[in-house]
Amino acid sequence: MNQIVKHNPIIALLITLMTIAIATPASAQRVLDKEEIRQLNGVDLLESQGAKLPMDAVFTTADGRDVALAQYFLDDKPTILALVYYECPIVCPTVLRSLGNTINDLDYTAGEDYRILVISFDHRESSTQALNKREDFVRTYERSKTNPAVKSGIEFFTGSEESIKALANSVGFAFNEIAGGEYAHPISLMAVSPEGILTRYIYGYDYPTQDLKLTLLDASQGKIAASIGDRILHFCYRYDPLAGSYSLVAFRVMQIGAGLSAIILAVIIGLLFMGERTRQKKRLANAQAIEQSDSTHSSSSTTAGNTAGAAPGQMS
Repeated sequence: MNQIVKHNPIIALLITLMTIAIATPASAQRVLDKEEIRQLNGVDLLESQGAKLPMDAVFTTADGRDVALAQYFLDDKPTILALVYYECPIVCPTVLRSLGNTINDLDYTAGEDYRILVISFDHRESSTQALNKREDFVRTYERSKTNPAVKSGIEFFTGSEESIKALANSVGFAFNEIAGGEYAHPISLMAVSPEGILTRYIYGYDYPTQDLKLTLLDASQGKIAASIGDRILHFCYRYDPLAGSYSLVAFRVMQIGAGLSAIILAVIIGLLFMGERTRQKKRLANAQAIEQSDSTHSSSSTTAGNTAGAAPGQMS
């Protein structure tokens, strides 16, 4: 038996998977039956970059106010949008925890430079649930302790079935309820421009800080760049949809290098030119000083000669 497993990697893989499945605790993901697999159909994201969010869709804030989505797209701030459900046992809390960790490392501030909108796609969930999740999320955000703008930059919502469907359909986010009251749904955040246009999907659980910064810069078309370094970063990196991440664009790096070289050369030439002018001025000043000195010396000699010539006559 051991020899068969050793020389047959497929059998070894199957045994490994079976061992993992047996060892997995009951609270973790389990093997689905045929009916549950059927219910999972259609939960992939249908990418819809360029789609406009339904601005007239109304959602309820964590403090119980009904607001149209358009209210959050009246300025130049880009938005990170998360569709979750608050009673999700594993996936959604992991997504929000990972996002929270990333924004703590990001040198942009929620509420000042961008906003985060978290919306439950389960229409049965309440504002109380949204409030509890929002408080947990804001509590872990370090800037919330010192910056009051954060409170307006992070919102958690619930909504009607109609509003949720309108939003989910606009961004291609499908979800299905499965046994036990849980949902099958994609794992993705979304970036939205200040005009309410979907610009990027951010898949999985890991959100590198630089990638999130570039995503926000893209969504705002560079408007939130806080420094020359951010502008250079935005210029040199481009999103690669095949790799699902940002990559350095060699041609743009060469452009930056050529531009810097031209600036450095111009500065060097300018300094040399200024140095030469300074030296010319010094030479001219020295020449004038020598000429003046010679003139003074000549005048003194003439005066001395006249005095010497007049002395014998006076003596006679």
